[in-house]
Amino acid sequence: MNIRLIRTFVPSKDFDTSRQFYLDLGFDIIWEGDDLINFGTATQNFFLQDFYNKDWAENFMLQMFVDDLDRLFERAAALIPDYPGTRIRDIFIADYGRTFHLIGPAGELWHMMDANDQP
Repeated sequence: MNIRLIRTFVPSKDFDTSRQFYLDLGFDIIWEGDDLINFGTATQNFFLQDFYNKDWAENFMLQMFVDDLDRLFERAAALIPDYPGTRIRDIFIADYGRTFHLIGPAGELWHMMDANDQP
């Protein structure tokens, strides 16, 4: 099996709010429809969908590795006051590496990781 790309579908409680949150966080729109947006790059991306289920959204997790974790943390922390319900945990060292947690507008949990710690 030669996997070239796996994409996930991220929930949104308020589609327009989540759309703006991900733009402000620094993601690019690759493609956009009425109820589905593809964010990221040609090789690393996800879909934001206009769909919400509280139990699912609040148990939905993603892990993303970046080259500059400190810069991403600063950018994400600056967004928190503008997006009710979003939360951030300071950078910490876990068994699996340097990370911070970011809760998005629908309750989705991002594990933001230092790329230097990628297995």
